[in-house]
Amino acid sequence: GPQPKAVPAGERRDYRLLYEREVARAGEAESRAKAAEARAEEFRCAEVRTRFESASWKHRYELSRRKLTRVVEQTKAIRGTGNNAQSLQGSQYQKDTIKSLRTERGELRKEVTRLKRELAGVEKRLAMQTERSETRQAVIQRQHNHGAWLRSQLRLFRDQSDTVVRLSEQVTEMRWHLKASEARKATLKERIVKLRATGATLSKLPSDAVAQLRTALRRSRRQKTTIKSLYKDNARLRRAARVSATRKETLEVELARVRTINKTLSKTRSDEAAQLRKTLRRSRRQKTTIKWLRTANVRLRRTVRISQSRKEALNAELAKVRASRAVLSKWLYGRGSEQRDKPRSARRRGQQPGAPGHGRTPRPGLEERIEIHQPPAEACVCGRCGTPYVANGERSTTIVEIDVKAHTRRIVRPRWRRRCDCADSPPDVIAATPDRVFARAAYGTTVWTHVLFERYLCNRPLNGVAMSLSHQGLPISAGTLARGLARLAPLFQRLALAMLEHQNEAAVRHGDETGWRIQALRQAGRSGRAWLWVSVTEHAVYFHIDPSRSAEAALKVFGGAVGVQVLVVDRYSTYKKLARVLEGRVILAWCWAHQRRDYIDCAAGQVELSEWCRAWLGRIAAIYRLNKTRLSHYESSAERQNEAFDTAQRALETEVKGLFATVERELAGLDDTAPEAGPLRSLLKHRDGLSVFLERPEVPMDNNFAERTLRSAVIGRRLSFGSDSEAGARFTAMMYSVVGTLALNGLNVRAWLHEWLNACAANGGRAPPDLSEWLPWSMSQARRRTLMAPG
Repeated sequence: GPQPKAVPAGERRDYRLLYEREVARAGEAESRAKAAEARAEEFRCAEVRTRFESASWKHRYELSRRKLTRVVEQTKAIRGTGNNAQSLQGSQYQKDTIKSLRTERGELRKEVTRLKRELAGVEKRLAMQTERSETRQAVIQRQHNHGAWLRSQLRLFRDQSDTVVRLSEQVTEMRWHLKASEARKATLKERIVKLRATGATLSKLPSDAVAQLRTALRRSRRQKTTIKSLYKDNARLRRAARVSATRKETLEVELARVRTINKTLSKTRSDEAAQLRKTLRRSRRQKTTIKWLRTANVRLRRTVRISQSRKEALNAELAKVRASRAVLSKWLYGRGSEQRDKPRSARRRGQQPGAPGHGRTPRPGLEERIEIHQPPAEACVCGRCGTPYVANGERSTTIVEIDVKAHTRRIVRPRWRRRCDCADSPPDVIAATPDRVFARAAYGTTVWTHVLFERYLCNRPLNGVAMSLSHQGLPISAGTLARGLARLAPLFQRLALAMLEHQNEAAVRHGDETGWRIQALRQAGRSGRAWLWVSVTEHAVYFHIDPSRSAEAALKVFGGAVGVQVLVVDRYSTYKKLARVLEGRVILAWCWAHQRRDYIDCAAGQVELSEWCRAWLGRIAAIYRLNKTRLSHYESSAERQNEAFDTAQRALETEVKGLFATVERELAGLDDTAPEAGPLRSLLKHRDGLSVFLERPEVPMDNNFAERTLRSAVIGRRLSFGSDSEAGARFTAMMYSVVGTLALNGLNVRAWLHEWLNACAANGGRAPPDLSEWLPWSMSQARRRTLMAPG
């Protein structure tokens, strides 16, 4: 059949151009929508980052605030500790500790102030960041909503563009079919006319022509059917063309609306671009702020790390100060005795009701001065008749009085002249010059006895002694007393050496040392600190003051030991070196009281260690009880001890062995840095010295004997602040040795000093050559009884 004619190009050009323009506009709108969507996504990511950073800053701010609160609380605690520690300023170590605490407290105050300023700045920046974040969040939300609306409009425009393209193609196809159907219709009309013209001649045609006509007729019928279907298609296409025209008008209206929307979108995109530029500038400022905040965050983190390290150091120092404060408080204000509390007895204190009293203490050695008190004369006469009274016995009342009064001894020595002419006799006779301690001295032996007694037994400073004498009517300056004591020093040197020699022969000896002050050492550029060494045996006490605490100073006191000697001391390293220097002549017996004190100091200020400390104090107390039971059956003069002693000895050895086994077991389960590991290691390290008393019952378990001997000297040091010169320190050590030995043996110190000074005065101001009657261990029993202390 005939081919349909092509539609002219001019008729398709308008729709295609419109379509291409709309597609281009749609692509441009789509690209702008994608750019807007990308910007909105960037803003969303920036919002998420900002929220995260804001939350992070808030968290860091809370952490900084908590740390600041803890630092302030610790500062208050340290301030309270410092206030409490002000009462402990008795020693130089305490003063240095308090000074360092005050310095650290000032640094902490500065650090807290700086942290407060930084935290205030962080709060301000966080507030500004939060406000900016909220504003940016609102802008991003509006951009997001507008982008969603643009995307919906883009989808609608895409659908409309597809509909326009599809309808344009349908219109073009319908026009082509319409032209083709019209051409077919004209061709069919021409053929029908030809068939009608030839229908009259059918009968005249031959059979072959008839067959051909029949075939053509059938073809015509088919073509007629085709024409009918084409008519129907044509009608359908016309209806479709009418619908397409309607749709075209609708599309033109929609296209106009789309153009309006595009104009609105263009204006909106320009506004959005301006807003995006503003947002971009704001974002850059926010990035700068975030960068600055990160730098500040790094600085704050560094500050927090420094504060944390300082906090840890302060915590350690605070724990140390608390432990030291607990120990010092116990030393200053605690009980003087370290004995454990015992259950109180139901018995009341004092004399019990109904018990016979002992009456007044008899004092037969006191001089009795009789005073007769008569009533008035008029009272002894009868007031009515005037008859005098007669004697009717007497009543006596006893009152003990003390009459201390200085007086001057005026010794008058008459001179006798010879009357005869005998040349063998002296021309004049006069009594001998009275004995004096010092030549041409104005003060007698009783004055110096009183001064020595008050100064070295009663521990009264020279100013106090001078004041006491002035109240008794004898004003003497403290400088005069000091010069007199310096002149008395040669009289006691041999006594102190004799006491040291007696100690060198003892089997058991106690040693200890304490601080002393020599003011003259400061003039030589030294600290003025010296050490008072003490050596104590059963009958003798020896003191030595030395500027050193080294083994050389200890050798001056303990180096002259004769034979093997047991030295009961604490665990100071000087004694260990002393034992190495003496090469077996000294056996060190460590003090259990010092070992026990380690557990008390370890648990001081640490509540969690109280039960552990109480358990170890109980173990050591059990050893003390068993040793006391053993010593109750010990006879020093017996060659072999009884069965009760052997039983107590076995029980004591078992207890000590179990104690050291417990030490090894606890140490195996402890870390090296644990606070309780120190006392346990010390106990195990000094095991040999702590076990000396097991094999030698005469050796005590502790060094309390020496510490009690030092107590009086320590009181004197606190009252007089030490010595002014080295010579005065040596004389102080000699007098403490003499007075301590006399008091240890129960002798009357005042009476002994009086007789000794009288003997020195009788010997021309020198010490007597024979000291046997003056030393407690060599004097006779009769002399000992005369010099025994009263009571």
